[in-house]
Amino acid sequence: MKVLGISGSLRNARYGAGSRQLVEELERIKTPEALKLYLKEQTRIRADEFISAGLNSGLPFDAVYRNLQKLKGDKGLSNSEATLAAGLWGVLEKGGDIAHAGLSRYFPMNGESRYLDELKQIVLSADAYLVSGPVYFGDRGSLVQAFVEFITADPELRAHCNGRLYGGLAVGAKRNGGQETQLIYQLIDMCNLNMLAVGNSYETSSQYGGTVVAGDVGTAWDDDYGMQTSIGTGKRLAQIAISRENSRRHKLKDKVKVGIWLVQDSTDKRGLQLIQKWIDQHQAEGVEYKVIDLTTEEIYRCIACDLCPTHHATHNEYACIIKSKNDFFLKNHEELIATDAILLAAYSPIDRSSITAVYQKFMERTRYIRRGNYLLGDRLVAPFVISEVNANQNLHIRMLTSLIRHHTIVHHPLIALEMDHTVINEEHLLAQLESFSKNAIALTKARLLRDTDQSFTYYNPVGYQISAERNRTDRNNGVLDHVLSTKHTALVKEKTNRLTQG
Repeated sequence: MKVLGISGSLRNARYGAGSRQLVEELERIKTPEALKLYLKEQTRIRADEFISAGLNSGLPFDAVYRNLQKLKGDKGLSNSEATLAAGLWGVLEKGGDIAHAGLSRYFPMNGESRYLDELKQIVLSADAYLVSGPVYFGDRGSLVQAFVEFITADPELRAHCNGRLYGGLAVGAKRNGGQETQLIYQLIDMCNLNMLAVGNSYETSSQYGGTVVAGDVGTAWDDDYGMQTSIGTGKRLAQIAISRENSRRHKLKDKVKVGIWLVQDSTDKRGLQLIQKWIDQHQAEGVEYKVIDLTTEEIYRCIACDLCPTHHATHNEYACIIKSKNDFFLKNHEELIATDAILLAAYSPIDRSSITAVYQKFMERTRYIRRGNYLLGDRLVAPFVISEVNANQNLHIRMLTSLIRHHTIVHHPLIALEMDHTVINEEHLLAQLESFSKNAIALTKARLLRDTDQSFTYYNPVGYQISAERNRTDRNNGVLDHVLSTKHTALVKEKTNRLTQG
């Protein structure tokens, strides 16, 4: 299993033989401490190259840049490359293979793109993709945009990337320098190419990917937390890709349970009717759909407790402070977490006076599920939105960015477009439903195979001192280890009951 690291910065130091040399250098690094030292040395080299190229002697920056382009490309690392190197080292830590491509070789500062046949073969040789680049006005840079357009324009590349895994890394000049918005736009890009997206790992924050702070040349190595998010993204990408590859040798004894959770609908239940019709038409082999109409349920609002969940609970134990017998989560906790894959569904008409919407209340209440050691982790998820043309809805984007924070794997949104009470892209929608179903089967098998790793996945309360102190206390007194061990036992049992070789 090979992860291709893609560096989207015009300041890239490595290309050609330098890309291969970078891989060899990373393969020789055995500890996080050695990695940090390596990144410090290599980014310092790149900073010194900028100085030698005339940065401190008054040369205009374009002249400095032209001098840099004359270098061999076999040493040093830009900030984006250092971030990528950290992510690729995370891939190696999980047993994956790596490759590197610097996009500035193929999409220069000006002029025509070049060596595109070479880039195509590099992309085709990879099983997953890790994309790193600087923030430009809260967005991904033009090199990454060119790379996305390159794949979009080539049918063979589009077919190859369909169903491949992707993770993103972003570098900004400050902690809130647009890294997350860049990763969100990139997430949408890659999902639109039908890739399956993952965020960073549970050890840091389980959000959109790696987020590194580095303004001046040569400073990325010093952002310890940012580098940990990047390493974690690489680890997660490799972990899922490897287990999915291994799962090809296994079969499920039962059907994959896909939950369709309807969080917004019209009063005449137009959305529910269409979803039920499509499920009846689809009849995917190996998949069992369960529609839950949440718009008819009592969902209490989250009150954002300082300690959430109420205690370190076993995985099937409800641990939210809201205990009203009418509350949906209290009544349905075990069914929710027993779901193998999730389609979060909504109907969005032009006339919003005719809808019942519980999306925000529902998503907020899943806080205890996320903070309860990611009880929906590693599930395939996607928005499933039926939208009238000109409804001006953006719910699928909000769903994407919320769902990935549950440590999930994100599929392309399923979006039905309705005009004059007719769905005008029904054939395409059903094809996307088929894609979701097939990937749900493969990733459920992969999740069951990964029982050891995911059993001990825990929520790390970054930024929450009260919760962090409870974690320390409960780890010291054995409570947290007991909960994770109980989860491990349950998952091993589930694996035995549901999975067979063949």
